Amino acid sequence: MAAEHREWTHHGPGRALLWWPFLSFGTMAVFPDAGIAPIVATGAALAVLGLVAALAARVLRRRILLHRAATRPAALPATAAATVIDVEPTTRAA
Repeated sequence: MAAEHREWTHHGPGRALLWWPFLSFGTMAVFPDAGIAPIVATGAALAVLGLVAALAARVLRRRILLHRAATRPAALPATAAATVIDVEPTTRAA
């Protein structure tokens, strides 16, 4: 089966910029005489936040994978893997 196409999934700055309209509207509601500068500053701050969050997630994901690989137990010997244990099924009393 083919992998799902993630065309509509936003990552990094795109995901952070989804908050831009709401935050810029809120900023202009609180500071109506500030002009265009708060809107631009809000967008720039969200883009930087998205980049930093994406990089941090990538670094953390890589560290977690390396940690899991380092703590994985050694492979079992071939004789231990071939051992079969027969267990009789238990019956429940009604």
